[in-house]
Amino acid sequence: MLYPDKKLSIVFQPHLFSRTKDFFKEFAYELSSADEVILLDVYPAREFPILGVDSNLILDNIPPLIDKKVLSKDKLIESISNDKRELLVTLGAGDIDKLVHSIKSIYK
Repeated sequence: MLYPDKKLSIVFQPHLFSRTKDFFKEFAYELSSADEVILLDVYPAREFPILGVDSNLILDNIPPLIDKKVLSKDKLIESISNDKRELLVTLGAGDIDKLVHSIKSIYK
């Protein structure tokens, strides 16, 4: 790890309901290496929702010792404004990139 002494917080926006359904266990496994996981709502792109498939499916499969939660994009900005993280990484293929400017302005 590049910064082993820093607390790693990951913000992940799942992309597609079908991909979340097929890979929720794998997403949870990989995300559980972080100290904190913040999940955003699934970015639907070209799909309609699938009953029972949302970000909570991933959340429920991340071990309980990890600090984890699901937040809306608006609540994410509020949350990180009130409690800055040491090392914050954003991941996703939806519209999470639209939050980068707001996140950067908090950490200046």
